[in-house]
Amino acid sequence: MAIGLNSNSLYGLDLFNGLLREDNLTIHQTGNASQTVQTIKDLIVLASQSVVTISQGNVTPQHSSNINIPSQSNSNKLRPKADLVGQISSIGIPDTIEFGDDGTVKVTVTNRGNATAKGPLSIKLYISTDGDIDVNDGLLTTLVKNINLKPGKSQTFTLNYQNLTGVVAPGAYKIIAQIDSENAIAERNENNNIVTKHISAPGTDVAIDWNATALNAIQAEGEAGRGVPPTEGSRLLAMVSAAVYDAVNAFERTHTSYSFDGFAPVGASVQAAVVGAAYRVLTELLPQQTALFNEQLLRSIFEIKDNPFSEISGFLFGSSVGEEILSLRQNDGWDNDTPIVYPSGDYVWHPAAAGEPNAGVAVGTHWGKVTPFAINSVADFAPDGLDGLPGTQQYADEIEEVRLLGGKQNTNVTTIARNADQTEIAVFWAYDRADTFRPYGQLNQIAEEVAIREGNTLSENARLFAQLNIALADAAIVAWNAKYKTMQPRPDDVIAEGFAAKDGMPGTIADSDWEPLLGPTPPFPDYISGHSSFGGAFAGVMTNFFGEDYGFTAVSQELIHTTRHYDSFYDAAYDDAISRVYGGIHVREATITDALPMGWAVGNFVAENLFVPIDN
Repeated sequence: MAIGLNSNSLYGLDLFNGLLREDNLTIHQTGNASQTVQTIKDLIVLASQSVVTISQGNVTPQHSSNINIPSQSNSNKLRPKADLVGQISSIGIPDTIEFGDDGTVKVTVTNRGNATAKGPLSIKLYISTDGDIDVNDGLLTTLVKNINLKPGKSQTFTLNYQNLTGVVAPGAYKIIAQIDSENAIAERNENNNIVTKHISAPGTDVAIDWNATALNAIQAEGEAGRGVPPTEGSRLLAMVSAAVYDAVNAFERTHTSYSFDGFAPVGASVQAAVVGAAYRVLTELLPQQTALFNEQLLRSIFEIKDNPFSEISGFLFGSSVGEEILSLRQNDGWDNDTPIVYPSGDYVWHPAAAGEPNAGVAVGTHWGKVTPFAINSVADFAPDGLDGLPGTQQYADEIEEVRLLGGKQNTNVTTIARNADQTEIAVFWAYDRADTFRPYGQLNQIAEEVAIREGNTLSENARLFAQLNIALADAAIVAWNAKYKTMQPRPDDVIAEGFAAKDGMPGTIADSDWEPLLGPTPPFPDYISGHSSFGGAFAGVMTNFFGEDYGFTAVSQELIHTTRHYDSFYDAAYDDAISRVYGGIHVREATITDALPMGWAVGNFVAENLFVPIDN
């Protein structure tokens, strides 16, 4: 491949002109790479209509959109009505990513109608992973002001807010302003009252931005009814992170690679390489989120301040690294959907019956056979097997623990003994809903915040998220191998579905009205817990990277007004694991006894053996 650019001094936004001058750009390339360049060019053309610069503490439009006021002749044909439209004219992003930190947004409201807008104007400000206002967003503040705004006139309002960091990943999110949110002012068009800005928190870099974009896409898939399960989601993030890491590492070659052992092209942009690697993998694995990825592509391209040759060279190089990762994992067994035969017997997990949530669904039946990313074999890390089988005291004790601590509400048989803090722990770490970042994503959300607080370099972040997500992916493979090898029923199968009444154990109590706090239970067996395995892997990697006894504050999409402080990553992982008992989803052996240590071992293995320094 040869790429030639005749200009020597096109920087920043001049990339637009540099790309559009066909005589400046010569590409001898076939296949997807040349198509990608055309995509970049097309996107930049679109973006030139409304360029926004983003810097720490501020987001300021460089070109205001033109406002067309109807001519007198057209106005005479229209019934006099106001038409309010908004523009986020600037954002004073909070100086840190801490929960509750102060921020400021200025919203300019213009009356495009042909009548005076008069009355109480309400403006609601939201923080969101996307541009749609829904139950997953956080309301930051509401401003109500009386206005008397004539046609063609504008007025700017300042909204002060406190950050709700639990809603989003700091690398990429939206601020939404909803104008006339109460519809108190009659307008010609009530459907043009929402304006958004796509931003990143201060201290992020292109690796964190694209990690957050992947999380946003996973949530968007769930909102669209195509939830990304823990199995496929952890694999996706591992592939994206491995591609980003190899692309970045090829510029310095200070650490061992994952797959690509070569060097980056001379003069290529490392930031553009990150964009190319992430974009290539994500658009392949989540093609229905391409519009979201294109939006982030635009932001990244305009934020990179290298010259066009460097950016295009870097992007194409990153894309090729992403392609290598895709090829490497193409036949790893992820799509094996061969039907399985369930063992005989009463104490065997089965998919939910017809008419119940998740009826007939069994997620990841063959996931335990997927090729691991880092560990040599599943057997090396597999738990030692289920001890709490029917007939043992451990079985009776653990089922009783879940019945008393994990129920949704009191019944005629069961009085819930869970306290308020245990309830908060259960919900805080849940992330079972498809329209969240999912459990593996929550740990990435927390890792992004820690990386920003620590001021990591781009190379450090590429390595951190590659280690983290590869460890999460391999922990999932080990966990799902145990799930479908053991086929342990869920606690509600025992308590509410009748097995406790016939297990011959006086210590287990059947309760047909009992429901788990976090029900319905996920559609796969109990032993061992995916959450707990993820938590252990997270703790292993993060402890190796940042040290033991590292105190931090965690946030949650499930409780957006709540934070929890931890004195170490292992403490957080323990809460993540035990939360599944408090939520009525798993027994203790499937969480803190066997899954948490397994994940911890996988995380430590990855941290100690992958991407280690090269002795020069």
